Amino acid sequence: MLKNILNLEGAQKLTKNEQKSINGGITEACANAWATMYCVPKTTTTCPTIDDEFALVACGKCCY
Repeated sequence: MLKNILNLEGAQKLTKNEQKSINGGITEACANAWATMYCVPKTTTTCPTIDDEFALVACGKCCY
């Protein structure tokens, strides 16, 4: 699989140190909201309300 990826134009193999320096994932704020609230993917420009509760937009999701 690595050979196939390296065949892509402009692709370069990363050194071990470069691989270790990559940070990814979601922010702590997103993780906290998603873990403590009921969240669904945001599919419209605004989040629908549930039983007159407010909706918080957290990292592309509507959280209640």
